[in-house]
Amino acid sequence: MYWRVVPGVVHVVAHTHVAPSDEDWDAYLADVLANLGTIKGALVYTHRVGPSAPQRARSNEAFTRAGAELQTVIMTASRMTQGIVTALSWAMGAKIKAFSTRDFAGAVNCLNLDPEEQIRTRVVLKQLARAAEVEVDAFADESGRFRQRLEEKK
Repeated sequence: MYWRVVPGVVHVVAHTHVAPSDEDWDAYLADVLANLGTIKGALVYTHRVGPSAPQRARSNEAFTRAGAELQTVIMTASRMTQGIVTALSWAMGAKIKAFSTRDFAGAVNCLNLDPEEQIRTRVVLKQLARAAEVEVDAFADESGRFRQRLEEKK
């Protein structure tokens, strides 16, 4: 799990293919809470993994204690996760929305990022994804890898 704040804009997270450790999750949560008043929300990118139930519970408790809601967008390849997030947002009114890993534009629009903020967020997400050793599906054409894979299949 890798994360970074785009100052004054958004907290960006890229999950690896391994669930976050409690130590990583707690450090991440502390960083988000420290930046609550200065960011518009959080953008989380994951193919399938995410926090455990106890980690999510600690997050909910921390945000409740802080008296804050954070607009969160989750870009995930898991249709099940997308459905769960959507159901939670309807049932609880939570400020959370799920997007496909291909829908960066939808995710940043949900966070109300202006064009310059979108570019800064895109750069940070690319850097974090590289560190996490995952590809951002929304940017596949930019790397040429998507095109290469298509050509290899022919």
